[in-house]
Amino acid sequence: MKKFYIFLSSVAMISSAFSQAQISLPAGATFGPSVKTSRSNVFIDNDTKTGTLAKPKSKVVSGRGANLSSFVRIGSTYYDLQSNYSTAHRVVMHKNQAISAAWTTSYSGAQGFPGRGTGYNFRTTAGVWGKSDSSRVENVRTGWPCIGVLSNGNVFTIGHDATNGGFYMTVSTSNDARPSVTTSILQDAPYKPIWARAASNGDTIHLICSYTDSAAPGEQRAPTRKGIFAPMVYSRSLDGGKNWDIKHMMLPDYDSTLTDNGGADQYNIDVRGNNVAIVNSDLFMGTIVWKSTDFGNNWKRFDAMKFKYAPYKSKTLMIDTPFTADGTCDVLIDNSGKVHAFWGLSRVIDDDTTDTQFSFFPGYQGLMYWNEDMGDSLNKVIANGAAFDNTGDGINSLRPSTTSALASGKIPTTSPTVSTVARLGNTSALRSPNAGIDASGNIFCAFSLPIEEDLSDLDANFRDLGIVYSKDGGKNWGTPQNITQSLLLEDDYGSVARDVNDFVHVVWQQDDIPGTNLQNNDALQANHDVVLNKIMYQAIPVKDIFDEVIGLANVDEPNTGEVMIVNQNYPNPFENTTSVMVWLTRPGDVKIEVRNMLGGIEKNQTYSDLFKGNHELTIDGSDLTSGVYTYTLTAGGNSVSKTMMVK
Repeated sequence: MKKFYIFLSSVAMISSAFSQAQISLPAGATFGPSVKTSRSNVFIDNDTKTGTLAKPKSKVVSGRGANLSSFVRIGSTYYDLQSNYSTAHRVVMHKNQAISAAWTTSYSGAQGFPGRGTGYNFRTTAGVWGKSDSSRVENVRTGWPCIGVLSNGNVFTIGHDATNGGFYMTVSTSNDARPSVTTSILQDAPYKPIWARAASNGDTIHLICSYTDSAAPGEQRAPTRKGIFAPMVYSRSLDGGKNWDIKHMMLPDYDSTLTDNGGADQYNIDVRGNNVAIVNSDLFMGTIVWKSTDFGNNWKRFDAMKFKYAPYKSKTLMIDTPFTADGTCDVLIDNSGKVHAFWGLSRVIDDDTTDTQFSFFPGYQGLMYWNEDMGDSLNKVIANGAAFDNTGDGINSLRPSTTSALASGKIPTTSPTVSTVARLGNTSALRSPNAGIDASGNIFCAFSLPIEEDLSDLDANFRDLGIVYSKDGGKNWGTPQNITQSLLLEDDYGSVARDVNDFVHVVWQQDDIPGTNLQNNDALQANHDVVLNKIMYQAIPVKDIFDEVIGLANVDEPNTGEVMIVNQNYPNPFENTTSVMVWLTRPGDVKIEVRNMLGGIEKNQTYSDLFKGNHELTIDGSDLTSGVYTYTLTAGGNSVSKTMMVK
C-alpha cells in the first residue's frame, strides 16, 4: 500500500542538464508545511461522487495578461477525471489530415454518472468538427478510452469495464463515421485489468494496462506477478483487435528489483513501424523504458531515471531527498526509431523510520527528458515553473490549496489551513507530458501546470497547458510557452496528436474550478460540485511555436488581426447556415463579404474583437437563393476568398 508525507513547494530554476546524482536543489526554492499520510493506492474509477450542479464564483488576485487564444469546443462531460496520472493520447490524425478525438464522458452529473463512456468527435479534412455533445459511442458503460485508426482508415476506441474488468472495443464502419460496433476484449478473470493505453500501426494494436486494487468482500484482488502487486502488463493484436496473440504479459526485467507495486495510468506507449516503446514511471521506481524493434516480440529495458532506493521498502531512511519521477510520463518514437521519454520531476524524503510514512514535494515544477542515446539515468530538465512567473521574482508561486489533497475524504485541517484542494493524486505541480513529432523530426511536448496569481475564489491556482519544442532531436529545447492562457478557467489533461503537420493538434478538458470533483470534492463542504466540463481543441501553428510568439501580444495592440489559413466552408452545398474555420495570427476583427457570380454584394457580416487562434465562424445564407457564391474573409490587410454553394 502506498503512503505519502507531503511538503508544499514552489520551485524556480532547475539545472538544465544532469544525471540523477548531479541534481541539486535550485536557489529560490521554498518549502511549506508538511502533512503525513499512509502509503496507499490513490487510483480512482469512482461512480459514487455526486453533487448539485453549480457554477462557482471566481476572482483574479492580480492580472497576468490577456487571453490570446480562441478554441473550439468539441464535446463536454460531467465526469471530470480524465486520468489518475499520465494523460493518454486521445487525439489522432488520419492519413488524409482529418482528426478524431476521444475522452471519458457522461451526459449527466447525477449519482453514478449515467451514460459514462467514450465521448467522440471528428474533424473533416475541411477543418470542421461535428456537433459538440456528451454522448458515448458504446452501448455499455466504459471509461478511460484509447483511440486509433486501422489500416482501412476506420476508427477504434477502447474503454475499460471497471465493474468486471477487461475492455470494450468500438469500431466505426467508415473513415468518417462515429465508432458504433462494440465488442468485449481482454478479460483476465478473476482479476480486473483496466486503465489501458493503446497505440496502433495499421491493424497491429499494442496495449498496456494495470489492475484495479478495489475488491468487494470475497472477490479476488489484483494479481501479484514477479513480486509486483497490480503490475503493468502488455497485450497485442495483429488483426485490428479481433484476436490477441499476446495477453497480459509481464515485460522482461520488470520485477520486484524495481518495485513491489504497480499503478494505474503511470505509463504510456507509442509505436512507429516495427518499433514499440513503453514508459513506466513512479515515485518509488523512477522512470523505466522498454523498446521492441520487432512488433513486441522481444524487449530491451532502459533506466531513464532509476530511483536511488528502488525497490522501495517502508521505513527506509532517505534524508538526502533523492530525485525521482512523479508518475506522469509519455514516450515517443521518432522517424529514425529512436525513443524519447518525458516525465514530471519529484523528490522524496523520510527522516523517521519508526513509522511507514515518508514525504514528497507536490509543488515541484520540472519536466524531465531522456532519449536512448543518453544512457541509463542520464536526463535533463527541459521546462520548469520559472518560465511562467508572473510577478518578476523568478518563481511560479502556488497557493497551498493547489498542491493539497483530501485526507480521509476531507479537506486537511493541519497548517496551512486550506478551504479547497486541487492536487491530482500524488503528482508534482508541473506534470502530464504529452508529445508529438512532425515529418522533419521536430519534437513538441505539452504539459500541465498551475499559473501564479490566476486564482479561484477558494484561493487555488488555475492550470494552463504549456508546450516546449526541440528542432534537433532533443539536444536543445526552446523556451516553454503557455498555449491556453485562459483566465479563471482550468485547462488540464492536454492530449497531443502523435503526428504533427503544420499544426500541433491539442485536445483538453476545461472548467471553472481548479481540481476535479472525482478526486478533490469534500462531500460536507461541496467545495467542488459536479459541473459541466468542456472538451476543447486547438490547432497551434508550428511556425508560431518556433517563433516563440504564443501569447506575446497584448490587449493594447490594434485590431489588425491577420488570417493565416481558412478551410473550405462546411457543409457545402448547404441550406440556411454554413461554417468556416479560420486561424488568426493576431487578435482583431474578421469581416465576411458574400458576392454573387456577377460580383454583386449579397451580405456583410463582422466578427469583432476575436482573439488570436482558432475560430469557427458561421455564414448566414438563409436569405440567399440557390446558386454559387464567393465569400471573402478580411482581417487587417489580409483577405482570403473561396466559393460556396447554396442549395
